Amino acid sequence: MPSRPSLSPAAVVSALRAAGCVFAEDEAELLLATARDPAELASMVDRRAAGLPLEHVLGWAEFHGLRVAVPPGVFVPRRRTEFLVDRALAEAPDAAVVVDLCCGSGALGAALAAALDGAEVHAADIDPAAVRCAGHNLAPYGGRAHQGDLYAALPTALRGRIDL
Repeated sequence: MPSRPSLSPAAVVSALRAAGCVFAEDEAELLLATARDPAELASMVDRRAAGLPLEHVLGWAEFHGLRVAVPPGVFVPRRRTEFLVDRALAEAPDAAVVVDLCCGSGALGAALAAALDGAEVHAADIDPAAVRCAGHNLAPYGGRAHQGDLYAALPTALRGRIDL
């Protein structure tokens, strides 16, 4: 489908609704706020209408009050997983060393790092794309992402030090 030179907010909503997007108005608002120019907006609308997850079209997902990068090929963090962050913080409010296994985008680790000021956060995943993404999302908090299978990916110096 050729890119349209300009899309009005109503046209974006109509295109998304026609593609079956249940929350077309909300999605249109996000696309309009994220696109840097009309050509990018048209491309984003086309990709969403083709069925690409909204978060992959935007390049980010909101998770526990953070904007987490989510490139194509990396699992989108589930909003229901925010409950896990809240439970973890309730169980270990003073955790100093945190590990996020099978981290995907690193959203869980980033949310915990943001809430646990100064915590040492490590994330691990077997997928290289996920590790790159998690590293990006953890970098503002000094967190590190490691590639490998579960605990085997983590530095041995963490043994006996993990609080959460």
